Amino acid sequence: MKRIILLAVGVFCGSLMAQTGYYQVPGSGMGNPGGLNTDVDYPPGGGLGSGWTDVINGAQSSSWTSAQNIPFDFKFNDQTVTQFLVGTSGVITFDVGTTMDAPSSTPEALPSSAIPDNSICLWGADLKKTGDYVITKTWGSAPNRQLWIGWYSASETNVQDGWVYCSIVLEEGTNNIYLVDQRVMCVSGQSACTGKTSMTWGVQINSSEAVMVNGKEGYQMVSENNAATDDNVYYTFAPGSLPDNDATFVSVDFPKYLRLSEAPYALSFSYLNTGGTAVSSIKATYIAGTDTVTETISGLNTASGKKGMATFTTKWTAPAIDKYNVEISINEVNGSADVKGMNTGSILVNVLDNFADRKILNEVFTSSTCVPCRPGNENYMSVVKNKTMHSSIKYQVNWPGSGDPYCTQEVRARTAYYGVNSVPRMEVDGGWDQNAGSFSANIYDEYQTKPAWLEITGSASLTWKNKITANITLTPRDNLNSNNYKLFAVITEGTTYWNVKSNGETEFHDVMKKMMPNSTGKAIGGFTKGTAVNETLEYSFEGNYRLPNDGTTAQHINHPTENSVETWNDLKVVVFVQDAMTKEVLQSETFPLAMTSIQDLENKVSVYPNPSNEAFNIYAPELNTTAVIQVTNLAGQTVFTGEMSNGTAIINTSTWNSGMYLVTLNSEKGSYTTKMMVKH
Repeated sequence: MKRIILLAVGVFCGSLMAQTGYYQVPGSGMGNPGGLNTDVDYPPGGGLGSGWTDVINGAQSSSWTSAQNIPFDFKFNDQTVTQFLVGTSGVITFDVGTTMDAPSSTPEALPSSAIPDNSICLWGADLKKTGDYVITKTWGSAPNRQLWIGWYSASETNVQDGWVYCSIVLEEGTNNIYLVDQRVMCVSGQSACTGKTSMTWGVQINSSEAVMVNGKEGYQMVSENNAATDDNVYYTFAPGSLPDNDATFVSVDFPKYLRLSEAPYALSFSYLNTGGTAVSSIKATYIAGTDTVTETISGLNTASGKKGMATFTTKWTAPAIDKYNVEISINEVNGSADVKGMNTGSILVNVLDNFADRKILNEVFTSSTCVPCRPGNENYMSVVKNKTMHSSIKYQVNWPGSGDPYCTQEVRARTAYYGVNSVPRMEVDGGWDQNAGSFSANIYDEYQTKPAWLEITGSASLTWKNKITANITLTPRDNLNSNNYKLFAVITEGTTYWNVKSNGETEFHDVMKKMMPNSTGKAIGGFTKGTAVNETLEYSFEGNYRLPNDGTTAQHINHPTENSVETWNDLKVVVFVQDAMTKEVLQSETFPLAMTSIQDLENKVSVYPNPSNEAFNIYAPELNTTAVIQVTNLAGQTVFTGEMSNGTAIINTSTWNSGMYLVTLNSEKGSYTTKMMVKH
C-alpha cells in the first residue's frame, strides 16, 4: 500500500492578466490546505494551540464585528482588500462600510440580497451559546501566508446542542479562498443525535454573481467529531475561470525509509484533476540525488475533480546508504503547461541497511465509566481497522467515579509510568501522548514507517490449568547499547463484555489481564547486531473468574487466587521492548495463544447452536462425571445453574433476554468458560 508521506506546498505560477470572478476548483482536498495550519481542532482554552486571536465569543445576536485587518496583500475579485467584517452567523464581508444588517442564522441560496457584496459565507455557523468562538490566526511566512478565520465550537440549528468547527482561509500570492470543514457533532441533551447541517457555503461577488460549494445550498458537513486535522475537508475557490487542463500535486507516494538491497525504486505521486477535462497524460520530472528524469506518463484516465496516481517507468537506484531529497514536479497536463495548481512536492528519503518492519505499540488508557472514552475507543478502532502493523493494549483505569471493574494494580502502575491523569489517553511507541480521539491514519503511518532495529519472533501457548508460556526471540539488526531496555509481555483478552458500566459501551477490545512477569518488565540490557536473545516467560492464572464491582483498590483481582478472564479462547500475548528511561518502544509483536496440551478441553467442548433462540446444547464427553453449569448475563447476574451428567446438557433459553451470556463448566477435571449469544 502506498503511503502519503508529505503534503506538498506548491508554487503558484499566476497570470499577469486580471482575474475576475471565482470558480470552485473541482473536487475537494483532505486535511488543511497547504498543510500550514497544524493545530488540532479544539476550542480556545480547551486544547487549541497558541497564537489565535479571539475576535468574538459567547451568545450573540446577529451583528458585525469591528473591522479586522488582513496581514498581507490580498485581492478579492481582482480588487485589493485590506480589512473585513465578521458576521456572527458565519459570513465575512470586505465591504467594511456596509449599512446592511448582518445576516440572520437562517441561510439562503447565493446570491442573496441578505448578504453584502464581496462576501464569503459559512452561513449557518452561529454564536448562540457560551463557548462559541470566532478566532483568527496567520500561518506560514511571506510570500505564502494564510489567514484563518474560524468558527470554533459554534452552533448550528440542525445539530441541536452540538457544535461545528469550520473556517474561511485567505491565501497570500494565489488569492485563493478555502472553506474548511473541520469538525461536527449532533447532540440532543446529553446524547448523540443524527442531525446534519444545512448551511450555505460559497463566495458572493454581488447580488447577481455568486458560486456555492458544489453549486447548491444546504451544505452538510462531512468531517467527523475528531480533533485531528487529517479528516478535515476543504474546498478551493480560485480567481478566474476553470481551465481545461490542470492538476494539483497532492503527495509523493514513496516510503520515507528504504532498504538499499531493494533498489531500483519505482517513484509514484498522487494528483488531483483540477481542470475541466479528464487527465489522460502527465509530463513530470523527478530529481533524486544526482538523477534527473523527465517523462510523459500516459494511459491515465482521471475525471475532473478526482484524484489519480502516476508512476514513472524509469526507476531510481540509490548509489549508497545515505539521505536523499526526492522532488517531483508536474510540468504538463494532456500536453498543455500546468500553470494553476500546486505542482511540486518533495520528501527526504533515508536509504538504510537491512532494518526490520516496525509493528507499533498502541497503549490506550480508558474506562467504562468515562463518557469521552467511548468516542475515543470508537475512533481508535476505526483507524486500525484493516491495519496489521500494530499491537493493541487497553488499560481499564480506576476513574472517573468508581472506575472500570477490570482495573488492576498493574494497570495503575502502567498509568503512573506514563503520568496519565486523564482518559481517554493513548501512547504510540511511548512517544505520541494524546487523546485517543485525536489518533489518525496519518499518525499511525508516521510511526509505523520508521525503521525498527529489532525483530521479535516466537510463539505463545495456553496449556491446561491455564498456564501461558511465551517463547520469544529478539534479533537485533544493529548494535543497541543502552542498559535500560526491558522486555514486557502482556496478556490481553480480545473482547470482554462483563465490565459494562455507565459510558454506553457494551464490549471492550484488547483488555489487559496480566503482565509477565509483572508491570516492571524484565531487564535485558543491550544488544549486539546479529546476536539473538532468547527469553521464556510464563504465567498461570489461578482460581475462578470473579467480576469486581468497580475499579477501586479493594475490588482489584487478587491474582494468586482468582482471575477476570471471561473466556480462554480469546487471549493474546503482546510482547514489546522498551527503553525504561526514554519510554521509546523499539518493537512489538502480538502472538495469539495456541492451545497445545493434550489435556486441553477447548476443542473437546461444544456449545451449540450459537447464537441460540429456544435452547442450546452442551456436549463435553471429557467431563464424563457430573459437572456444574453456571450461566451469567452481562450484568454479572446468574440466570441458570444446574448439572450435566455424562458430558451432555440441554438448556432452555426461550425466556431469556437477547444478548451475551457467559457459560462456565466446573468439574473435578477443571473449569471451562465460553461465551454464548441468545438472539430471538
